[in-house]
Amino acid sequence: MRLRSRHALTVATAIALGATGLSPAAAVAVVPVSTTQSAAATSGPAATTFVMPLAAKSYDVSAWQGPRCMPAPGATTSHGGVDLATKNGSPIFAVAAGVVTAAVSGSSSVAGHIDIRHTVGKVTYTTKYLHVWSATTHVKVGQVVKAGQRISSVGTSGNTTGPHLHLELWENSPSGGSKQLDPVPWLKSRGVDLAAQATRITAKTAPSTCTYYTTGSVNLRAGASTATAVVVKLAAGTAVTAVPGQVSNSFLPVKAGSRSGWIANWLLTPKRPAVTTPKPPTTTPAPAPSAVTYKTTAALNLRPTASTSQRPLLTIPKGKDVGQILASSGYWRKVTYAGKTGWVHSDFLTKSTSTSPAPKPVAPKPATYKTTAALNLRPTASTSQRPLLTIPKGKSVGQILASNGSWRKVTYAGKTGWVHKDFLAKQ
Repeated sequence: MRLRSRHALTVATAIALGATGLSPAAAVAVVPVSTTQSAAATSGPAATTFVMPLAAKSYDVSAWQGPRCMPAPGATTSHGGVDLATKNGSPIFAVAAGVVTAAVSGSSSVAGHIDIRHTVGKVTYTTKYLHVWSATTHVKVGQVVKAGQRISSVGTSGNTTGPHLHLELWENSPSGGSKQLDPVPWLKSRGVDLAAQATRITAKTAPSTCTYYTTGSVNLRAGASTATAVVVKLAAGTAVTAVPGQVSNSFLPVKAGSRSGWIANWLLTPKRPAVTTPKPPTTTPAPAPSAVTYKTTAALNLRPTASTSQRPLLTIPKGKDVGQILASSGYWRKVTYAGKTGWVHSDFLTKSTSTSPAPKPVAPKPATYKTTAALNLRPTASTSQRPLLTIPKGKSVGQILASNGSWRKVTYAGKTGWVHKDFLAKQ
């Protein structure tokens, strides 16, 4: 007797950003298995053995599940899983036997993922493996996989700054609803200790409040929508505070001084903007009076202005010393003779003493920069294309070759591309 097909499982989940890999909040729909598959293929084999999703001692735990401070503009304030930072292309393994229910390939703006449904006793769970580039190189929707079977490779799809696996866990109810669980204790109770098998743990516990800064001139609104009234306009770089995990419609409830309101998460950044202190105008000290003096080569009129429109003050005889040049205006030179100061034509002056040429100014050495975090080098000044490579934290990228908004053009490992300026610092 053929069983009735289940309803398609749909999970809308916010894809959180890790410490070494950042991704925007995104809704992800799980693709249902074919309604023509057999009951065994739909439910899959019983999951009795549980294994690591990555090779032991090959990753860092960079972010836990739960409330957190938003690590970048547009990120979530509640992390939906555990982030395991590792090398790009590292193999990803199914943690238990099950059926592939989604295989969505990623892009620079979409976090690719693979979903696997598991039957543990009488309870159904779904594990989600995010940030892959191609989701169909090793598996396809409807395929039955074994515990430890390779399903994909670690990538940086979505708005990330470094390769990592974001692992989520969902418990599925018979009615089709889902409850999100923490994969770390769930796997530990089944003999898989993600923390113990990590090379290190850099994940941080969320504080009671988070401090953010406005990315530009931003409206503090009365509600979680652009349709609500503006409480006040905040200047760029204004500090606001928010409670980790609190969000509505991608708006965060914040306090700006004594005022409370809502600001869209993409208009806030956790990084304090650089404060540029206006420098006083650079004044070049007047050079010491030149030792060069001049004399006339012919009888020469000394005029009150740099023109022939007025009567001369006097006529300077040929061969007379007029001292140093006090000023210039076109072909005219300002000099002093016989106690009177005026203008003469430069064609009838010649140097009366020699002098050494002034030393050439030394050009300042151009500044060079290094990365403050693992950073994607992209072919254009946007996240619309796949990164050329990921530059590790602390690596020198030399001089800034060009600028485009918040993007800077640099060269690393023989490749030239664009990186975000927020993750660069002068060496």
